[in-house]
Amino acid sequence: MSDRSNLAASIDGAPLADEEARDLWTRFSRYMDEHRGDMAGFARENGYVSVTPTFERGQALLVVRTTEAPPEKPAQRPGGAKPAQRPGGAKPAQRPGGAKPAQRPGGEKPAPRGGGSSKPARGRRRR
Repeated sequence: MSDRSNLAASIDGAPLADEEARDLWTRFSRYMDEHRGDMAGFARENGYVSVTPTFERGQALLVVRTTEAPPEKPAQRPGGAKPAQRPGGAKPAQRPGGAKPAQRPGGEKPAPRGGGSSKPARGRRRR
């Protein structure tokens, strides 16, 4: 067996000693047994902003924050800058092969089907 503990903890990025980490995990586990899933409640009761259990390098790690975490930077796109935003928002849908629909003679819409009514027949069968 390794001399390294399977439980680790950090507060604001600073690792705790094995005994302190084990004590924090013990208190966290007892709280979670009584208040299933209430990590925010444990954090609040202990004066923390957040507590998050995770797994890193073969150890269960309890990550504790006493201050608000700095906002994460969005991932950089390959090639640097963002593409220019198109007016009107999203990119229009492309047709297969990138082709535009063929123009109808006269540019008119096709005539409605089924006897001129634009509403579909309801409950009637054609004989």
